[in-house]
Amino acid sequence: MNTYLIIGGIALLFIVYMLVLKARMKKYNNKQLESFNTNHSDKPLTDEQKRLLSFGGILFYYRGEKILGIKPENSLNEYIGGLKQQWEITDETAAKETLNGLISLQRSNEFESIFLQSTKELSITQKNISKGLGLDLDRVAQVKSAYAWDICRAVSLAKWCYWVGYLTENETWEVMKKASEVATAKSDNWTDYTISFLLGRTIQGFDLDEMIVESKQILTSKGPALRKIEDVDIYAKYPFIKS
Repeated sequence: MNTYLIIGGIALLFIVYMLVLKARMKKYNNKQLESFNTNHSDKPLTDEQKRLLSFGGILFYYRGEKILGIKPENSLNEYIGGLKQQWEITDETAAKETLNGLISLQRSNEFESIFLQSTKELSITQKNISKGLGLDLDRVAQVKSAYAWDICRAVSLAKWCYWVGYLTENETWEVMKKASEVATAKSDNWTDYTISFLLGRTIQGFDLDEMIVESKQILTSKGPALRKIEDVDIYAKYPFIKS
């Protein structure tokens, strides 16, 4: 009997400990977010800033982030850990080097030979994108670059780096501006951009089905039928090329 009481007591203490730890972590995270909001600009976003954020819209939506948000909503430690684990970014220097690599299309340029060879794998990917987005295959096949895979990631990554202090607010908008300039030099519309992103992501080795639904919803400005998604209509609201 005493053994069961001891085990029960230990279990109860552990539960109490976990509840206290969770409460402290929540309080700490709230302080982090409060500090960020206090020390950063609270000005409403301009239409041009919203247009720049639109270039990262697919990834923002996929990750559950506010599509046209520039402030963090979750624990900053989550983003610090994500940058370290996914990108090996732990400081300002690494952040800027990685972002420069994305804007210069280092990874997507490595895929150019695939488009020149017109492989069977590419043909299958194009057909799947055509079906998933509801576009003619010829429309998909005319996109011969995966540049948007790097550009979308650059815009998304810039926001994370800003949140954890590796970029200033001005530097963040400058990264997004450069990214948009590269994108508009490679194409002239959101449809090609979406196709290019999906081509690059799939060639990189990710499953197309993981993100085809979100991509189509943003491309068509139609979110899921059962719930409203804020700013899913970014492509309809903001031009691909700055007017």
